[in-house]
Amino acid sequence: MEETVALIKSCITSKKGGILIKDLNDEFQTLVGESIPYRRLGFSSLRALLKNIHGLETFWNEFGEEILKTNDSKISHINRLIRKQRMDYSKTRNKYYKQFMQNENRLKCKNTVYRDRNSLVYNINRTNRRNQDFTRRRDPNLFGNGNHINNFLYGEEENHFPVVIETNEMKNQDNIYEPVANDRQLLGDDFFLQLAIRNLHLPIWRYQDSLALHCGLCISGQTISDCTQALRNVSTISNRVVILLGSVDVYNNATCDEMIDDMTELLQVLRTKFHLSNTAITICTLPPLANLSIYAYEKQSMAFFSFNNWIRSLADNPSERESSFVNYSVIDLYEHFCLDETYITNYDLFQTQARRVSGTKHSYVLWNDTGRKRAMNLICKNNITDHS
Repeated sequence: MEETVALIKSCITSKKGGILIKDLNDEFQTLVGESIPYRRLGFSSLRALLKNIHGLETFWNEFGEEILKTNDSKISHINRLIRKQRMDYSKTRNKYYKQFMQNENRLKCKNTVYRDRNSLVYNINRTNRRNQDFTRRRDPNLFGNGNHINNFLYGEEENHFPVVIETNEMKNQDNIYEPVANDRQLLGDDFFLQLAIRNLHLPIWRYQDSLALHCGLCISGQTISDCTQALRNVSTISNRVVILLGSVDVYNNATCDEMIDDMTELLQVLRTKFHLSNTAITICTLPPLANLSIYAYEKQSMAFFSFNNWIRSLADNPSERESSFVNYSVIDLYEHFCLDETYITNYDLFQTQARRVSGTKHSYVLWNDTGRKRAMNLICKNNITDHS
Protein backbone atom coordinates (compact mmCIF):
# COMPACT_ATOMS: atom_id res chain seq x y z
CA MET A 1 0.00 0.00 0.00
CA GLU A 2 2.73 2.49 1.00
CA GLU A 3 4.72 1.77 -2.14
CA THR A 4 1.67 2.33 -4.37
CA VAL A 5 0.85 5.60 -2.57
CA ALA A 6 4.43 6.79 -3.05
CA LEU A 7 4.32 5.98 -6.76
CA ILE A 8 0.98 7.79 -7.18
CA LYS A 9 2.38 10.90 -5.49
CA SER A 10 5.45 10.68 -7.73
CA CYS A 11 3.23 10.69 -10.81
CA ILE A 12 1.35 13.75 -9.55
CA THR A 13 4.42 15.65 -8.36
CA SER A 14 6.28 15.13 -11.66
CA LYS A 15 3.65 17.19 -13.49
CA LYS A 16 3.92 20.94 -13.10
CA GLY A 17 0.60 22.29 -11.86
CA GLY A 18 -0.82 18.84 -11.09
CA ILE A 19 -2.27 16.11 -13.30
CA LEU A 20 -5.70 15.52 -14.81
CA ILE A 21 -7.67 12.94 -12.84
CA LYS A 22 -8.42 11.02 -16.03
CA ASP A 23 -4.69 10.88 -16.94
CA LEU A 24 -3.41 9.60 -13.59
CA ASN A 25 -3.79 5.90 -14.38
CA ASP A 26 -2.03 6.27 -17.76
CA GLU A 27 0.84 8.16 -16.15
CA PHE A 28 1.14 5.47 -13.47
CA GLN A 29 1.20 2.76 -16.13
CA THR A 30 3.95 4.59 -18.03
CA LEU A 31 6.03 4.88 -14.86
CA VAL A 32 5.43 1.45 -13.31
CA GLY A 33 4.31 -0.74 -16.21
CA GLU A 34 0.89 -1.63 -14.85
CA SER A 35 -2.35 0.12 -13.94
CA ILE A 36 -2.97 1.32 -10.40
CA PRO A 37 -3.85 -1.90 -8.48
CA TYR A 38 -6.68 -0.46 -6.40
CA ARG A 39 -8.69 -3.71 -6.40
CA ARG A 40 -5.70 -5.65 -5.13
CA LEU A 41 -5.50 -3.21 -2.26
CA GLY A 42 -9.14 -3.81 -1.30
CA PHE A 43 -10.80 -0.79 -2.95
CA SER A 44 -13.68 -0.93 -5.41
CA SER A 45 -12.53 2.06 -7.49
CA LEU A 46 -9.58 4.36 -8.08
CA ARG A 47 -11.42 7.22 -6.41
CA ALA A 48 -11.91 5.08 -3.32
CA LEU A 49 -8.15 4.58 -3.10
CA LEU A 50 -7.41 8.27 -3.67
CA LYS A 51 -9.85 9.22 -0.93
CA ASN A 52 -7.74 7.27 1.57
CA ILE A 53 -4.43 8.86 0.55
CA HIS A 54 -3.37 11.72 2.81
CA GLY A 55 -2.20 14.93 1.18
CA LEU A 56 -4.20 14.97 -2.07
CA GLU A 57 -6.51 17.74 -3.22
CA THR A 58 -8.15 18.82 -6.44
CA PHE A 59 -9.21 21.99 -8.20
CA TRP A 60 -10.96 22.87 -11.46
CA ASN A 61 -9.10 24.47 -14.36
CA GLU A 62 -10.65 26.94 -16.78
CA PHE A 63 -11.85 24.10 -19.02
CA GLY A 64 -13.89 22.48 -16.26
CA GLU A 65 -11.43 19.60 -15.81
CA GLU A 66 -10.44 18.16 -12.45
CA ILE A 67 -6.76 18.56 -11.59
CA LEU A 68 -5.19 16.44 -8.86
CA LYS A 69 -2.20 17.77 -6.93
CA THR A 70 -0.32 16.96 -3.75
CA ASN A 71 -0.40 18.97 -0.55
CA ASP A 72 2.09 16.99 1.49
CA SER A 73 4.61 18.81 3.69
CA LYS A 74 7.11 15.97 3.24
CA ILE A 75 7.49 16.66 -0.48
CA SER A 76 6.65 20.37 -0.53
CA HIS A 77 10.26 21.22 -1.43
CA ILE A 78 9.95 19.12 -4.59
CA ASN A 79 6.78 20.96 -5.56
CA ARG A 80 8.57 24.30 -5.14
CA LEU A 81 11.40 23.19 -7.43
CA ILE A 82 8.98 21.99 -10.10
CA ARG A 83 6.98 25.23 -9.98
CA LYS A 84 10.19 27.16 -10.69
CA GLN A 85 10.90 25.16 -13.85
CA ARG A 86 10.71 27.15 -17.04
CA MET A 87 8.72 26.15 -20.08
CA ASP A 88 10.91 25.05 -22.99
CA TYR A 89 10.05 27.27 -25.94
CA SER A 90 13.04 26.30 -28.05
CA LYS A 91 10.95 24.24 -30.47
CA THR A 92 8.51 27.07 -31.19
CA ARG A 93 8.98 30.23 -33.26
CA ASN A 94 7.06 32.47 -30.90
CA LYS A 95 7.15 31.63 -27.22
CA TYR A 96 4.00 33.61 -26.41
CA TYR A 97 1.41 31.63 -28.29
CA LYS A 98 2.99 28.61 -30.03
CA GLN A 99 3.73 26.79 -26.77
CA PHE A 100 0.44 24.95 -27.15
CA MET A 101 1.13 23.68 -30.68
CA GLN A 102 1.94 19.98 -30.82
CA ASN A 103 4.09 19.81 -33.93
CA GLU A 104 5.43 21.77 -36.85
CA ASN A 105 2.96 20.32 -39.34
CA ARG A 106 0.00 21.94 -37.61
CA LEU A 107 1.68 25.35 -37.99
CA LYS A 108 1.92 24.88 -41.74
CA CYS A 109 -1.55 23.44 -42.19
CA LYS A 110 -3.41 25.35 -44.90
CA ASN A 111 -6.62 23.39 -44.74
CA THR A 112 -8.67 25.94 -42.80
CA VAL A 113 -11.88 23.92 -43.08
CA TYR A 114 -10.22 20.92 -41.42
CA ARG A 115 -8.70 23.11 -38.72
CA ASP A 116 -11.95 24.96 -38.04
CA ARG A 117 -13.88 21.70 -37.85
CA ASN A 118 -11.47 20.27 -35.30
CA SER A 119 -11.64 23.46 -33.31
CA LEU A 120 -15.43 23.35 -33.32
CA VAL A 121 -15.52 19.71 -32.16
CA TYR A 122 -13.03 20.45 -29.40
CA ASN A 123 -15.01 23.43 -28.16
CA ILE A 124 -18.26 21.44 -28.18
CA ASN A 125 -16.67 18.60 -26.21
CA ARG A 126 -15.20 21.07 -23.74
CA THR A 127 -18.58 22.75 -23.31
CA ASN A 128 -20.26 19.38 -22.74
CA ARG A 129 -17.73 18.45 -20.08
CA ARG A 130 -18.28 21.75 -18.32
CA ASN A 131 -22.07 21.38 -18.46
CA GLN A 132 -21.90 17.87 -17.05
CA ASP A 133 -19.98 19.12 -14.01
CA PHE A 134 -21.82 22.43 -13.68
CA THR A 135 -24.09 21.37 -10.83
CA ARG A 136 -21.27 19.96 -8.78
CA ARG A 137 -18.95 22.92 -9.42
CA ARG A 138 -21.51 25.51 -8.38
CA ASP A 139 -22.09 23.81 -5.02
CA PRO A 140 -20.28 26.03 -2.49
CA ASN A 141 -19.84 23.12 -0.10
CA LEU A 142 -17.42 21.50 -2.53
CA PHE A 143 -14.98 24.42 -2.43
CA GLY A 144 -12.79 25.39 0.45
CA ASN A 145 -11.03 28.53 1.74
CA GLY A 146 -11.84 30.51 -1.39
CA ASN A 147 -9.17 28.67 -3.38
CA HIS A 148 -11.62 26.73 -5.55
CA ILE A 149 -10.42 23.42 -4.21
CA ASN A 150 -12.95 20.73 -4.95
CA ASN A 151 -12.95 17.74 -2.66
CA PHE A 152 -14.22 15.41 -5.32
CA LEU A 153 -13.34 12.40 -3.22
CA TYR A 154 -16.54 12.97 -1.22
CA GLY A 155 -18.69 13.76 -4.24
CA GLU A 156 -21.25 11.65 -6.03
CA GLU A 157 -18.93 8.81 -6.99
CA GLU A 158 -20.78 5.62 -6.17
CA ASN A 159 -17.93 3.27 -5.27
CA HIS A 160 -16.09 5.32 -2.64
CA PHE A 161 -16.18 2.79 0.20
CA PRO A 162 -13.60 -0.03 0.34
CA VAL A 163 -15.17 -3.42 -0.30
CA VAL A 164 -13.38 -6.60 0.73
CA ILE A 165 -14.00 -9.53 -1.60
CA GLU A 166 -13.40 -13.01 -0.20
CA THR A 167 -12.22 -15.79 -2.48
CA ASN A 168 -13.33 -19.34 -1.68
CA GLU A 169 -12.58 -22.63 -3.33
CA MET A 170 -15.74 -24.11 -1.81
CA LYS A 171 -18.31 -22.29 0.30
CA ASN A 172 -20.98 -23.98 2.35
CA GLN A 173 -24.30 -23.31 0.64
CA ASP A 174 -26.55 -25.57 2.68
CA ASN A 175 -28.19 -22.77 4.65
CA ILE A 176 -28.57 -19.27 3.20
CA TYR A 177 -30.45 -16.57 5.07
CA GLU A 178 -28.88 -13.38 3.70
CA PRO A 179 -29.21 -10.70 2.54
CA VAL A 180 -32.32 -9.77 4.50
CA ALA A 181 -34.32 -6.52 4.38
CA ASN A 182 -37.47 -6.06 6.46
CA ASP A 183 -37.40 -9.75 7.47
CA ARG A 184 -37.44 -10.77 3.82
CA GLN A 185 -34.56 -12.53 2.11
CA LEU A 186 -33.48 -10.95 -1.17
CA LEU A 187 -33.13 -13.11 -4.29
CA GLY A 188 -31.77 -11.20 -7.23
CA ASP A 189 -29.06 -10.05 -9.59
CA ASP A 190 -26.84 -6.96 -9.60
CA PHE A 191 -29.60 -4.55 -8.53
CA PHE A 192 -30.15 -6.41 -5.24
CA LEU A 193 -26.45 -7.21 -4.94
CA GLN A 194 -25.70 -3.48 -4.82
CA LEU A 195 -28.28 -3.06 -2.06
CA ALA A 196 -26.57 -5.81 -0.07
CA ILE A 197 -23.16 -4.18 -0.52
CA ARG A 198 -23.93 -0.46 -0.26
CA ASN A 199 -27.00 -0.31 1.98
CA LEU A 200 -26.92 -3.48 4.07
CA HIS A 201 -23.08 -3.49 4.22
CA LEU A 202 -22.81 -7.27 3.96
CA PRO A 203 -19.65 -9.13 2.93
CA ILE A 204 -19.32 -10.44 -0.63
CA TRP A 205 -17.33 -13.29 -2.06
CA ARG A 206 -16.57 -15.16 -5.26
CA TYR A 207 -15.42 -18.65 -6.20
CA GLN A 208 -11.74 -18.94 -6.99
CA ASP A 209 -12.39 -19.86 -10.62
CA SER A 210 -15.25 -17.39 -11.17
CA LEU A 211 -15.57 -13.62 -11.40
CA ALA A 212 -19.23 -13.40 -10.32
CA LEU A 213 -19.71 -11.76 -6.93
CA HIS A 214 -22.03 -13.42 -4.41
CA CYS A 215 -23.93 -12.27 -1.36
CA GLY A 216 -26.26 -15.07 -0.37
CA LEU A 217 -28.65 -15.64 -3.28
CA CYS A 218 -27.92 -12.21 -4.78
CA ILE A 219 -25.42 -13.02 -7.48
CA SER A 220 -23.98 -10.82 -10.19
CA GLY A 221 -25.24 -11.81 -13.64
CA GLN A 222 -27.79 -14.27 -12.23
CA THR A 223 -30.62 -15.32 -14.53
CA ILE A 224 -33.96 -16.72 -13.36
CA SER A 225 -32.93 -20.27 -14.20
CA ASP A 226 -29.57 -19.77 -12.44
CA CYS A 227 -31.42 -18.88 -9.24
CA THR A 228 -33.66 -21.94 -9.59
CA GLN A 229 -30.57 -24.14 -9.87
CA ALA A 230 -28.99 -22.46 -6.85
CA LEU A 231 -32.15 -23.07 -4.82
CA ARG A 232 -32.09 -26.76 -5.71
CA ASN A 233 -28.63 -26.96 -4.13
CA VAL A 234 -29.71 -25.23 -0.90
CA SER A 235 -31.28 -26.90 2.11
CA THR A 236 -32.91 -23.96 3.90
CA ILE A 237 -33.67 -20.30 3.26
CA SER A 238 -35.71 -17.64 5.09
CA ASN A 239 -39.46 -18.08 5.38
CA ARG A 240 -40.19 -14.93 3.33
CA VAL A 241 -38.45 -13.77 0.17
CA VAL A 242 -38.37 -10.86 -2.27
CA ILE A 243 -37.45 -11.66 -5.87
CA LEU A 244 -35.95 -9.33 -8.47
CA LEU A 245 -34.80 -11.38 -11.45
CA GLY A 246 -35.04 -11.13 -15.21
CA SER A 247 -32.77 -8.24 -16.17
CA VAL A 248 -29.97 -10.53 -17.30
CA ASP A 249 -32.49 -12.65 -19.21
CA VAL A 250 -33.61 -9.53 -21.09
CA TYR A 251 -30.02 -8.64 -21.93
CA ASN A 252 -29.52 -12.26 -23.11
CA ASN A 253 -32.41 -11.84 -25.59
CA ALA A 254 -34.72 -14.25 -23.78
CA THR A 255 -38.35 -14.13 -24.91
CA CYS A 256 -41.20 -13.29 -22.55
CA ASP A 257 -42.50 -16.87 -22.70
CA GLU A 258 -39.09 -18.25 -21.74
CA MET A 259 -38.85 -15.86 -18.80
CA ILE A 260 -42.37 -16.72 -17.63
CA ASP A 261 -41.59 -20.45 -17.80
CA ASP A 262 -38.38 -19.94 -15.81
CA MET A 263 -40.09 -17.80 -13.18
CA THR A 264 -42.97 -20.29 -12.87
CA GLU A 265 -40.44 -23.05 -12.23
CA LEU A 266 -38.67 -20.87 -9.65
CA LEU A 267 -41.93 -20.20 -7.80
CA GLN A 268 -42.74 -23.89 -7.91
CA VAL A 269 -39.42 -24.72 -6.22
CA LEU A 270 -40.07 -22.15 -3.50
CA ARG A 271 -43.53 -23.59 -2.82
CA THR A 272 -42.69 -27.30 -2.96
CA LYS A 273 -39.16 -27.54 -1.59
CA PHE A 274 -39.22 -24.73 0.95
CA HIS A 275 -42.99 -24.78 1.61
CA LEU A 276 -43.42 -21.05 1.14
CA SER A 277 -46.95 -19.82 0.63
CA ASN A 278 -47.80 -17.33 -2.09
CA THR A 279 -48.24 -14.62 0.53
CA ALA A 280 -44.65 -15.21 1.73
CA ILE A 281 -43.28 -14.53 -1.75
CA THR A 282 -42.94 -10.96 -3.01
CA ILE A 283 -42.05 -10.41 -6.66
CA CYS A 284 -40.65 -7.17 -8.07
CA THR A 285 -41.22 -5.90 -11.57
CA LEU A 286 -38.03 -5.13 -13.42
CA PRO A 287 -36.89 -1.52 -13.00
CA PRO A 288 -36.12 0.47 -16.15
CA LEU A 289 -32.97 -0.70 -17.87
CA ALA A 290 -31.57 2.75 -18.47
CA ASN A 291 -29.23 1.73 -21.31
CA LEU A 292 -31.91 -0.24 -23.20
CA SER A 293 -33.68 1.95 -25.73
CA ILE A 294 -37.14 0.87 -26.82
CA TYR A 295 -36.34 1.96 -30.38
CA ALA A 296 -32.89 0.42 -30.70
CA TYR A 297 -33.78 -2.82 -28.87
CA GLU A 298 -37.37 -3.44 -29.84
CA LYS A 299 -37.36 -7.21 -29.28
CA GLN A 300 -35.78 -6.97 -25.83
CA SER A 301 -38.04 -4.08 -24.86
CA MET A 302 -41.17 -6.05 -25.79
CA ALA A 303 -40.01 -8.99 -23.69
CA PHE A 304 -39.25 -6.59 -20.83
CA PHE A 305 -42.68 -4.91 -20.83
CA SER A 306 -44.58 -8.16 -21.37
CA PHE A 307 -42.77 -9.86 -18.49
CA ASN A 308 -43.53 -6.94 -16.17
CA ASN A 309 -47.20 -7.11 -17.12
CA TRP A 310 -47.22 -10.82 -16.32
CA ILE A 311 -45.71 -10.12 -12.88
CA ARG A 312 -48.40 -7.51 -12.23
CA SER A 313 -51.05 -10.08 -13.13
CA LEU A 314 -49.84 -12.25 -10.24
CA ALA A 315 -51.32 -9.68 -7.86
CA ASP A 316 -54.72 -9.66 -9.58
CA ASN A 317 -57.91 -10.21 -7.67
CA PRO A 318 -58.21 -13.97 -6.96
CA SER A 319 -61.86 -13.82 -8.01
CA GLU A 320 -60.65 -13.22 -11.56
CA ARG A 321 -58.56 -16.36 -11.40
CA GLU A 322 -59.30 -19.98 -10.81
CA SER A 323 -60.40 -20.82 -7.30
CA SER A 324 -57.09 -22.44 -6.34
CA PHE A 325 -55.05 -19.33 -7.17
CA VAL A 326 -53.63 -17.23 -4.33
CA ASN A 327 -52.22 -13.91 -5.42
CA TYR A 328 -48.63 -12.84 -4.74
CA SER A 329 -47.39 -9.57 -3.30
CA VAL A 330 -45.89 -7.38 -6.01
CA ILE A 331 -43.60 -4.36 -5.78
CA ASP A 332 -43.85 -2.36 -8.99
CA LEU A 333 -40.29 -1.04 -9.20
CA TYR A 334 -40.79 0.04 -12.80
CA GLU A 335 -43.54 2.44 -11.82
CA HIS A 336 -41.54 3.96 -8.96
CA PHE A 337 -38.44 4.50 -11.09
CA CYS A 338 -40.30 6.39 -13.80
CA LEU A 339 -41.50 9.97 -13.94
CA ASP A 340 -45.13 10.33 -12.85
CA GLU A 341 -47.61 8.80 -15.29
CA THR A 342 -45.45 9.40 -18.35
CA TYR A 343 -43.42 6.25 -17.58
CA ILE A 344 -40.25 7.94 -18.78
CA THR A 345 -37.20 6.60 -16.96
CA ASN A 346 -36.20 8.82 -14.05
CA TYR A 347 -32.47 9.03 -14.75
CA ASP A 348 -31.89 10.95 -11.53
CA LEU A 349 -32.21 7.59 -9.75
CA PHE A 350 -29.53 5.86 -11.82
CA GLN A 351 -25.79 6.15 -12.15
CA THR A 352 -24.60 8.43 -14.92
CA GLN A 353 -22.78 5.73 -16.90
CA ALA A 354 -23.17 2.07 -17.71
CA ARG A 355 -20.68 -0.17 -15.95
CA ARG A 356 -19.47 -3.70 -16.40
CA VAL A 357 -20.48 -6.09 -13.66
CA SER A 358 -18.63 -9.21 -12.62
CA GLY A 359 -21.16 -11.88 -13.58
CA THR A 360 -22.10 -11.03 -17.17
CA LYS A 361 -20.67 -9.49 -20.30
CA HIS A 362 -23.50 -6.95 -20.46
CA SER A 363 -23.13 -3.47 -19.04
CA TYR A 364 -25.56 -2.26 -16.38
CA VAL A 365 -26.80 1.20 -15.43
CA LEU A 366 -27.36 0.54 -11.75
CA TRP A 367 -29.17 2.64 -9.16
CA ASN A 368 -27.30 5.51 -7.61
CA ASP A 369 -27.47 6.28 -3.90
CA THR A 370 -30.88 7.96 -4.22
CA GLY A 371 -32.23 5.08 -6.29
CA ARG A 372 -31.01 2.48 -3.83
CA LYS A 373 -32.65 4.35 -0.97
CA ARG A 374 -35.93 4.41 -2.85
CA ALA A 375 -35.70 0.66 -3.53
CA MET A 376 -34.96 -0.03 0.14
CA ASN A 377 -37.93 2.10 1.18
CA LEU A 378 -40.23 0.12 -1.11
CA ILE A 379 -38.94 -3.21 0.21
CA CYS A 380 -39.03 -2.14 3.84
CA LYS A 381 -42.61 -0.90 3.94
CA ASN A 382 -44.45 -2.57 6.79
CA ASN A 383 -47.24 -3.80 4.53
CA ILE A 384 -46.41 -4.53 0.92
CA THR A 385 -49.56 -4.13 -1.08
CA ASP A 386 -50.50 -5.01 -4.56
CA HIS A 387 -48.75 -2.83 -7.15
CA SER A 388 -47.07 -0.91 -4.34
